[in-house]
Amino acid sequence: MSYSILRVEKVKQAANTIGIQKHVQRENNNYNNKDIDHERTHLNVDLIHGQEKQNYNELIEKRIEEGYTGKRKIRSDAIRHIDGIITSDNMFFENMDQDQVKKYFQDSLEFLEDEYGKENVVYATIHMDESTPHMHFGVVPLTEDGRLSAKDVIGNKSALTKLQDRFNEFINDKGYQLERGEPKEVTKKKHQDMDRFKQETKYHEKVFLEVQQKVEKQEERLDELTATLEPKAVKFKRQEVKTEVKDKLFGKSEVIKKKTGNLVLTPTQYKKMNEQVTAAVAIQKDYNRLKDTDLAKENQQLKKDLKREDERYEDLTEEYTNLYLENERLSKENSLLKSHISVLEKNLRVLYKNTKKIFKDKFKGFRDVLKGDMEKQGVENYFERVHVQEQRKMREKNNSLER
Repeated sequence: MSYSILRVEKVKQAANTIGIQKHVQRENNNYNNKDIDHERTHLNVDLIHGQEKQNYNELIEKRIEEGYTGKRKIRSDAIRHIDGIITSDNMFFENMDQDQVKKYFQDSLEFLEDEYGKENVVYATIHMDESTPHMHFGVVPLTEDGRLSAKDVIGNKSALTKLQDRFNEFINDKGYQLERGEPKEVTKKKHQDMDRFKQETKYHEKVFLEVQQKVEKQEERLDELTATLEPKAVKFKRQEVKTEVKDKLFGKSEVIKKKTGNLVLTPTQYKKMNEQVTAAVAIQKDYNRLKDTDLAKENQQLKKDLKREDERYEDLTEEYTNLYLENERLSKENSLLKSHISVLEKNLRVLYKNTKKIFKDKFKGFRDVLKGDMEKQGVENYFERVHVQEQRKMREKNNSLER
């Protein structure tokens, strides 16, 4: 039987939200994730916003503005975003068509809206272009009384276990017949890799922000200089007018006034204009120097560094997501194998007891023959292991009776 899988995680910074947004909405141009089939990306479905791309940070801040009723100012480091994923294994989806897959995630979205409040679920997008269909969702952690508290909304490990129980019960009430997924801590396989990628992601996020701040400062400086060089109106006393007298053969002479195009300035106006010209020349030189010297080159290099770190961060986010899903798959596979092993162990014990009854005094000879065959084939003799365990239990039982 397949499993229901629901995972949630706190998102600590707006930069992380941007990375999630780009992954969920497929905004990147290039992906290192080989599981993504770009020819199927058009099958991805945003259950809340449709085809229109969204700015997740803006959605989150808008929801907080609408729903927060606390009296205190929200701390700058407060958790504003909970990211999650809902999925199952390939066996569950293999006989479903696209509409049936969509229906499963629509039912899952109904659970999220009941659990967290419909207004607090800001995105829910189905990915059909990877190896296993899954839905990414985002929640603003607003409590029923209008507080912003990821701690209260998510809770501790016990609360998360109960959340998964409720989800499994809810989805099975819809007719899906899924087993509850194992807790995340059941398997530690690949945790080291995941931790490493988390650390690398955190490092590159820091580099990304530092480079971004440098670029912004340099651009602000150039913007200031550009604004200073904008044309400014010059005050003047009046325009110069030239008067000409044109004699006529008969009658009075004609007086003609023409503007020369020159401006008449007062001494104060001339002084101010001269100061402005001198300052403008100095600023123009400074601006040209900045454009032509190391500052401009540094600015261009910072932009390249920013782009490179941004792409690296996106790649790490993508790779971490893949590891996350792979870890889930291995966890379910591990659980299934444990279940099979448990059944085999029970069958082996039944076989041991019945064999012992049948062979009776020849049982030791049967064990010796079986042991020899096992040694020849180079495999572990589990039958003998059961025998040792049963003999130990017998001795302990006898010792207990003697006491």
